[in-house]
Amino acid sequence: MRMAWRIFKASWTHVIRNLWIGLATIIVFMMAFLSVNTLLGANALVGRMVTMLEERIDVTLTFQPDTPEAVLNQARFYIASLPQTERVTMVTAEEALEAFKERNKNNPKITDALTELGTNPIGAQIVMKAKKPEEYAFLLEAAKNPQYASFVKSSSFDDHKEAIDRIQSIGQSVRLFTSALVAVFALFGLLAAFNAVRVAIYTHREEIAIMRLVGASSAYIRFPFVLEAVWLVLFAAALAAGVIWLGLDAVEPRLQALFEGETGLRQFFATQWPLLVLFQVGGLSLLTAFVSWIAVGRYIRR
Repeated sequence: MRMAWRIFKASWTHVIRNLWIGLATIIVFMMAFLSVNTLLGANALVGRMVTMLEERIDVTLTFQPDTPEAVLNQARFYIASLPQTERVTMVTAEEALEAFKERNKNNPKITDALTELGTNPIGAQIVMKAKKPEEYAFLLEAAKNPQYASFVKSSSFDDHKEAIDRIQSIGQSVRLFTSALVAVFALFGLLAAFNAVRVAIYTHREEIAIMRLVGASSAYIRFPFVLEAVWLVLFAAALAAGVIWLGLDAVEPRLQALFEGETGLRQFFATQWPLLVLFQVGGLSLLTAFVSWIAVGRYIRR
């Protein structure tokens, strides 16, 4: 117990005595944390943007004007019962006509043609929303049920298919690209941390040699440096967390207009922080502890 306390005390003595070197090391660690988390935040924003675009896509089935109401209800209930369906909305023929008039109110040819026709040429519509964009093809295939397929006049899937495919392709490409950037910046951060620890210990090489000459054990020499590296990582993580939180307060209000409300950025860090701490702080702490142990050993053996 006394030995553990002496090692703990010695680690803080190293931190205080080498304050400037420690601050430089903390800055290096903090920049590594900020680089990785900035890319993770950007990845979360891209994911949120892709989700918003996917949510705006739906497919409309337009039925013949003389389709019986019983057929419409049967089709709606059947599509709603499918596990791939998120929601189904029925638009009556009258509502579809009013929406069509509103969209074309500035086109006198269309309004005059509707007036001369005297009847409603637009049938009822079923607007269906799939849980995933790639499931629209299945829903349309299911809509070809012989009981009411003959009443279906058209669908808007062909109009949206290119947009659906493009959104999926962009989402996958961006996620892959940002994941690769996160890996690259994490690697650079680890290399910077590795060199920072080695430089910090290099400044203590004479002290390590003297301690070894007076009979200090290898573990007693190594552990204070290992703990010192861990303290520096924790300090850097705390500072990085503060900077990230302040950055969220500054950036999120400006992004809310683009994302029409909640960006999901703050929610991402609020919900994922245990994993971020585990993998980033825990991983860097283990790395710096290992590097410190090895680096100190080089001067012990001299």
